[in-house]
Amino acid sequence: MRNIIITGGELFNKGAQAMTFIAVDEMKKRFPDHKILVLSEMDLQRPKEEREQYVFGFIGWYPIKFARCQTNSVSRGLCLLRNRKELLEAENIYKNADLMVDVSGYALGSNWSEETCNHYLDHLEFAKAFHIPVYLMPQSFGPFEFQGKAGEKVEQRIRELLPTAKAICAREQEGYQELKDRYHLQNVILANDMVVNNSGIDLNNIYGKVPAIELPDILPGSVAVIPNQRNYAAANESLVRKLHISMIDNLLQNDLTVYLLTHSDVDQEICKELKREFCTDRRVVLLERELNCIEFNELVKQFQFVVASRFHAIVHAFKNGVPCIALGWATKYHDLMKQFGQERYMLDVRQQINEEDMGKAIQSIMKERDGQSSVILKRLSVLQEKDIFEIVDL
Repeated sequence: MRNIIITGGELFNKGAQAMTFIAVDEMKKRFPDHKILVLSEMDLQRPKEEREQYVFGFIGWYPIKFARCQTNSVSRGLCLLRNRKELLEAENIYKNADLMVDVSGYALGSNWSEETCNHYLDHLEFAKAFHIPVYLMPQSFGPFEFQGKAGEKVEQRIRELLPTAKAICAREQEGYQELKDRYHLQNVILANDMVVNNSGIDLNNIYGKVPAIELPDILPGSVAVIPNQRNYAAANESLVRKLHISMIDNLLQNDLTVYLLTHSDVDQEICKELKREFCTDRRVVLLERELNCIEFNELVKQFQFVVASRFHAIVHAFKNGVPCIALGWATKYHDLMKQFGQERYMLDVRQQINEEDMGKAIQSIMKERDGQSSVILKRLSVLQEKDIFEIVDL
């Protein structure tokens, strides 16, 4: 059986999980005779019984030197001496791969470390070494303001490796234009986010036995607050924390119950921190149980609106017609809110956001909730007219 490899995905972050599930489902529908393998070292560390619930497999990260063994006999000889088992296993996987589909949400740009960018580019390098066609599915790119010698090396690798992809799907105009203008790429496509674009997943292509959906009870008149640790890094941490506290105060003053929940495991401590600020107030509820992206998609339907800082938390809300106040840190948030006609509810943490701005956004979204829901659903139907996976071919 031949392989299709999915890179850039994982199951701990619900946005990444949703993209992974969509890619697996789409590949299963199109190429049912192929084995689907998700390259995620993190998920490979999960207990065996957790991994076995899925009908796709997991593989770990093999050092880039294994890819370089394909063109360097000396490297191959050394690897056979030192890492024979791993090298032969890696070669068996990649030499039998017909396709690589990357579902990174955002991993290439100077907002990230050189290490993160190089790890992303490593995928393209081993795909090139093993002659595997690569599709970079809709994701964010840029800015490309790399500094120093390490930055120069990243730039050089971008120029060498991005042209090797069959298609590069940029989900924002700014990233699309930078790829075209800076690197003169001819393989770039402007495309909607793949979770926005997707109209449904066949869970039988994901699970051996589809699990029952179990959701916590949500009180009527509730709002979800979904933080993002990246906001704390992109802006002043103290100010972002104060903004969240002020916002929760405002929601409580409007007789709303506030649920604190995560869209990624790494944000759990922020939710706990916010709950400690309101430890005696039962109207602020901390949801600690881990939900998968399917459960989250169902849960979000129960809220009047959400205040979210995770990109795909906003997407999940919009896919269910639930309005959202976005606390974002990058261009991708602005473009997403514009796509759905929700620019007025975009608050950029890189700029100064005062309590008055937040208060106006809350009052407006409460007043216009139903009307904005209709706008969102109309925009969604248009955004789902074309299926981006139609470009993928063997």
